[in-house]
Amino acid sequence: MRIFLTGATGFVGRNYLEWVLREQPEAQITCLVRDPRKAAEQWPDQPRQVHWLVGDLLQPHTYQKELEQAELVLHAAALVSLRNGPEFYAQNTEATQQLLSGLAHSTHLQRLVFVSSISAIDRAPEILAVGPLTEAAHPHPNTDYGRSKRQAEEDVQISGLPHVIMRPAYIYGAYPRPNSSMDRMAQHVLSGKPYTRFPFPGRASAIYADDLSEMLWVAGYHPAVENQAFFISDPEPVLTRQAFADLAQAMRIPFEALSLNESAVSRTHRYLLQSQPENMLVRILFEDYFYCSPNRWFERTGTSIRYGDAEGLSRTIDWMRRQKRLPLAE
Repeated sequence: MRIFLTGATGFVGRNYLEWVLREQPEAQITCLVRDPRKAAEQWPDQPRQVHWLVGDLLQPHTYQKELEQAELVLHAAALVSLRNGPEFYAQNTEATQQLLSGLAHSTHLQRLVFVSSISAIDRAPEILAVGPLTEAAHPHPNTDYGRSKRQAEEDVQISGLPHVIMRPAYIYGAYPRPNSSMDRMAQHVLSGKPYTRFPFPGRASAIYADDLSEMLWVAGYHPAVENQAFFISDPEPVLTRQAFADLAQAMRIPFEALSLNESAVSRTHRYLLQSQPENMLVRILFEDYFYCSPNRWFERTGTSIRYGDAEGLSRTIDWMRRQKRLPLAE
């Protein structure tokens, strides 16, 4: 299998590359990178199966030849953040359009796997989020990040290329960017921030990076998923209040949640919605805003989660400690 990978030095791409090298050692992988120094720092002993190609997604002439030889293209490069700005359209939408133009005359391509996001669909801002998103949901992306991903999805869908669109929920695991949301949550639990003990009622979906990597591999060949889009997460959502307790357990520190009745929780929710109507975090903590159903994926592929939330979280915390992003356990 000749693979062309974008985003190899990013969070999703690096985990995918590591998984493929471990689980599919015969694969030959061309990794498009803008900064060869970053690739060299991450992989000082370059694997024999990997070829670093210096180029820019927005300039197809820098990678056209290698792209046209690929049998599988995994497009994981993206600018990721739940905020707004024109840079998202350049890095996410326009970059995808250029990649598609580069594939237009490929005679080797068997499948393009596009890593999108749950944020490409989102929820209508005026409707309380209850229950999981499914593939039948009408798109309501609420950020420029989400809108840029949704437009890229549509471009992939009309390209005529064999493809699969993957929409992961919250991803955690090794190699997150510095000061990631996982870093901040872990530090807040460690320092005893009061909000981490609040009994939030929201549910959220998440996926451990190794599990996602395996699903991205399956998306590259499984006959039952071609030209379709899927939400990707652990089948069991996490109560947002439980996420902080699970972090404390993984870090082996004491934790005691606040005891509040349902009425007090509801009043807090209403107050925060009125005072901070644009704060998406409020919706994530109090509603099912970041909750999706991956059932269609599992039904079509027959795959299953290998690690799950408890083991995946424990592995993530262990990695953060080894990297000195958290203090060592006593």
